[in-house]
Amino acid sequence: MFGTGTTTATTCYFKAHQQRRDLSFLGTLRAVFQQPTPPKAPKRIPKETRVLGRVRVDEYEWMTNKDDPDLRDYIHAENTYAHEYFASETAAIHLLNREMKQVLRTRRVSAPLTTTVRGYEYYTKTSRHGMVYCRRRKASSMAKEEILLDSAYLPENCNIKKVLLSTGHHIFSFLTLEEGEELGSLHFRDLNRGEPFDEVLEDVFNFVWGNDNKTVYYTKSTDVLRPYQVWAHQIGTGQEQDVLVFQEDDDSIFVDVGSTKDQKFVTINGNSLSSSEVRILDACHDFSKGTLPKMTVIAPREEGVEYYVDHHDDHYYILTNANPKKNFRVMRAHRNNPNRDSWVELMEAKDGEKIEDVDIFKNFMVIYAKRDALPVVSCYHFETGAVHEVPLPEQFCTIGAGVNLEYETDSFQFTLNSPYAHEATYEYDMASRVMTALRVHPIHRLDRSKYTCTRINVDAEDGKVKIPVTLLHRKNMQLNGRNPTLMRSYGAYGVPTDIDFRVEHFPLLERGWIIALAHVRGGSELGTLWYHQGKLLQKRNTFTDFVNVAEHLVEAGYTNPRRLTASGVSAGGLLMGAVCNMRPDLFRAMIMSVPFLDPMTTMLDPEIPLTKVEYLEWGNPADSKQMYDYMASYAPYDTIPDSNGQGIQSTKGKNMESEEEGKVGEKALTVFPEPPLTSRRPALMISCGERDQRVDYTQSTKFVARLRSRLAAWYGPEGKEACVLMIDENRGHFGNGTQDDRVKNWARE
Repeated sequence: MFGTGTTTATTCYFKAHQQRRDLSFLGTLRAVFQQPTPPKAPKRIPKETRVLGRVRVDEYEWMTNKDDPDLRDYIHAENTYAHEYFASETAAIHLLNREMKQVLRTRRVSAPLTTTVRGYEYYTKTSRHGMVYCRRRKASSMAKEEILLDSAYLPENCNIKKVLLSTGHHIFSFLTLEEGEELGSLHFRDLNRGEPFDEVLEDVFNFVWGNDNKTVYYTKSTDVLRPYQVWAHQIGTGQEQDVLVFQEDDDSIFVDVGSTKDQKFVTINGNSLSSSEVRILDACHDFSKGTLPKMTVIAPREEGVEYYVDHHDDHYYILTNANPKKNFRVMRAHRNNPNRDSWVELMEAKDGEKIEDVDIFKNFMVIYAKRDALPVVSCYHFETGAVHEVPLPEQFCTIGAGVNLEYETDSFQFTLNSPYAHEATYEYDMASRVMTALRVHPIHRLDRSKYTCTRINVDAEDGKVKIPVTLLHRKNMQLNGRNPTLMRSYGAYGVPTDIDFRVEHFPLLERGWIIALAHVRGGSELGTLWYHQGKLLQKRNTFTDFVNVAEHLVEAGYTNPRRLTASGVSAGGLLMGAVCNMRPDLFRAMIMSVPFLDPMTTMLDPEIPLTKVEYLEWGNPADSKQMYDYMASYAPYDTIPDSNGQGIQSTKGKNMESEEEGKVGEKALTVFPEPPLTSRRPALMISCGERDQRVDYTQSTKFVARLRSRLAAWYGPEGKEACVLMIDENRGHFGNGTQDDRVKNWARE
């Protein structure tokens, strides 16, 4: 039996590898002899925009009119081309699809993870229709399961954004969103009667419960998707009777609503990308008396100072960057005197560190942080002030807080996401310092001993910093310059490039690829300063950091430009687009998903959703020539070189004679040299969604149309490289469809 099984396994292994070689060979033949012809945009209508003496010409501005029939024809043509392009690789896509589904396999029988609150165990299960939310009484092992919500009964293309229980645990509330939307419908279910309430709150962005079992606080947004109002709703009344509690009129500020862990206060958080202001109100306020709740401002807004508030006993605990180095600290202030002058420091992040979040329990506070781009979890004991670090099961990973609803406990759950295993859940007892693995799923048929994670540091172009890079690869990797490599990064908003599980990595790793996670400036892996050095007038650091990492991977013998690829999403797509124009010779292929490719158009139009909020991240090019020229020098759409001999000044912004000054305007700032037209360029795959409310899909259609026109020798009908654009009519910014849909798209990538 053993001999037969071994022979079968060996034969299957050999056939699979032979099939991969055959697919590669046949795919190459098809690419040569059956390559479909890329489409061409039906028209070019140059439109001039004059700002601060600069003239910007956009010949595809007409695409922003979504009702133009030529746009619909062009979208259809690009989607048809993409379909034909991938049709020749159906067998390869099927093989990769099957491999990734094998990776996703886990044990069918697995006890659900439970969270115990007020005598009930709450947990979720997964069905083929989505999540099922359940609870049962903890007192008896034979307690009947109670289904709170089953996704199978939701309308098609409807997703669950958030679920919450009232403080008395007899009303179950859940917020649903239609695909691509960011405002949803808030529903309520009476658990005592086992049926839903008639009332539904519409256009809800976020919500929390008050502490009286009948009041819900929720936020509503402006037409440009900025949450700006907090409303109070009483269960059993119509939405038209709801009370406006707070409104923020500053266009740069997002309003969010939350509650303290002890449920004594509701918090109204007014956050911009560089400052905060938090209001506290009594969670037990009685609206039936016809009065508004009294609100206390913890500290008035101060530019550059961010802070977040929780409550424990008689003190507020404040996470803030209020110090000259902008490193985050944990502070404490008495409830009767919360002014900034009375804050007392409990813990401070050192250089290269960032405290990201805190979670408060009766006896302990849990602090989640990053140190040198790696996670750190610490526990602070309220009574003694002692701090100890939690020994994590993995070094290279991403840590997330679990669903820790219980306040009076010494144990907390956290999730651990690592490159070579499914997401695991652990429970840690802060008093006894004992860790328990609640759920650990190894990858199906993966010999983890063959793979490893390593860290290298690369000198940045400015010589001021070293860029950390996490490498995922086989242990027997050789520095022969021949390893195919995928670089990933994001580099904006202080969002880190996490070291986590991605099913799409495994077909590559098993074929000897290196996955290089570049922790460039603009993220916050090395602290707040790391983020600030990659925004506004220092944004070019993000791009040069990525290029420096790519150059090092080539020079150190990891790979070569014909085997180096890169991928980015959203603002990471802007990174890909900028680098593609800056150093096209360094990469063989690039993938851009819902990419932010036209920041100039977006940031020059304050009526586009979120533009005013984004000024603090990217800058306002209408405010100064310096900011206009700087942004125009890296904006992917504006820096596409023109092989027809016109250069890129016609779109970056020509300087015109200033009528006010009576002289020629100052020369546009040049950050990146114009890439040579004779250089190699990467193949491109760009995907976007028509229901994306954050990055308009016409940014991608305009970008590709201009690529095909200006770089026809590469991306036109007779072009040397593939440029595939996929526009999904049902996709929002955060993806859509089933797991099968996502896996199939990863196979295409």
